[in-house]
Parts: sequence; C-alpha cells; structure tokens
Amino acid sequence: MTYDELMRLLIERRALIVHCSRPGKSGDEQRYGGLSGDDLLFPGDLRNAIDAAGGTGELSCSVIWPDHLKTYGAVGIVLQPRSTGSVRSISPIDAGSSWDETTRKRTGSGVPFSAEAVHETFANATDYNEWVIGDAECIGIFVHPTEPLEVAARIPMTEVEGFDPSIMMDFGSTVGPASIDIGMIRSAFPDLPIFTYRDGRLWRWPNGPVSPYAEPW
Repeated sequence: MTYDELMRLLIERRALIVHCSRPGKSGDEQRYGGLSGDDLLFPGDLRNAIDAAGGTGELSCSVIWPDHLKTYGAVGIVLQPRSTGSVRSISPIDAGSSWDETTRKRTGSGVPFSAEAVHETFANATDYNEWVIGDAECIGIFVHPTEPLEVAARIPMTEVEGFDPSIMMDFGSTVGPASIDIGMIRSAFPDLPIFTYRDGRLWRWPNGPVSPYAEPW
C-alpha cells in the first residue's frame, strides 16, 4: 500500500487518526518520555503530544470512523502521517503498547505497516484499535460527538465527588477529570481547526461537512 492509497482509504472511510487526552492519568507518566506533573494535564498533554508526533517521538493512536468511535478520551489531536513509515505498528485491538525508556520507542503487540494490517483495522474493529504513529503532522483537534468532554486537570479538593470537610482534609488540589467546552478548546488551540462527526459525516466545527485530509468533502 502506497501513501496515496492509505490517505485515499482514510478519506473514503471518513476516518481519522486521533490521539486523545485521557481523563485518567494513572500509569501514563512515561507516555512522552518521562514528563510528569502538569505536563500530563490538558492542554499541556496534547501540546506535548503534538511536539512528540512531529519530532522523534511516537504516539499511541486510535483510528476512528462514523461507525466506530472508540477513543481513549473525548478530546484529542488529529494526525496526518508524512509517509507510510510514520505508521510504526498496527493492531485492530488495543495492542497494550508502552514507552520503552531504553529504546525511546513504543513497544506492543502491533504488526508493521502493510495493506493487510490497515484493512484488518476496518474489517475487525470490535473495540479500541491501536496504531503507533511517529513523524506526523497535527492537522486539527478532535471532539467526540457523544462522549462528555472531560480531560485530566488539577481541581480543588472541595470539588472532588464525595468530599466531606468533616472527615477529609483539604490538601488544596488533586488531579481528576474536569469538564471543558468548545470555547476552552478553541482558546487552548486557536490555530487548529476542530473536527467531529455529525449524521455519519466528518464535520469541521462550526462550518459544516469537510475532511481534514482533502477538501472539499
């Protein structure tokens, strides 16, 4: 499969390659090679993901389309590979990839890029799929059309569900899921278009149907 054939397939399937901000951050400390703290919270996590994808890093991504919207979060970045070599591995299920500090690569049960592996993603998508992507351009922000828009953020202890000042100490703040809206996303990424799905079509918010990979849609 050539690069042009890959991009044509994504366009025909109305598919996106996305890497999302996870509301829960446990176990994610090594996702970008040792970053921690607020660097792993929205919007810093996605800004670091953009830098990693465009440089020497690798990201665990999901390929989604109108009938398959399984993502590890409701807000993410949309990536366009610069070549077929940008697709480091493919799995039609969660490959369980993790960051290897020694090799500076992601390792998992995915297989190398091939036409068969690409088509397997679309033919046997029963849950989360996983494509490991590197050397890619961020071309937009993805917003899930049906999931609550939640990201990991630092929130006051007093806003944590179940907080009881009579039995719990107020330690200032903690990390937890926080609700955001389109305005906050646009403020965080003013130079990037926002894409979602509506009525089975790719939609550029708020203008109308369009594909980020080829216009018009």
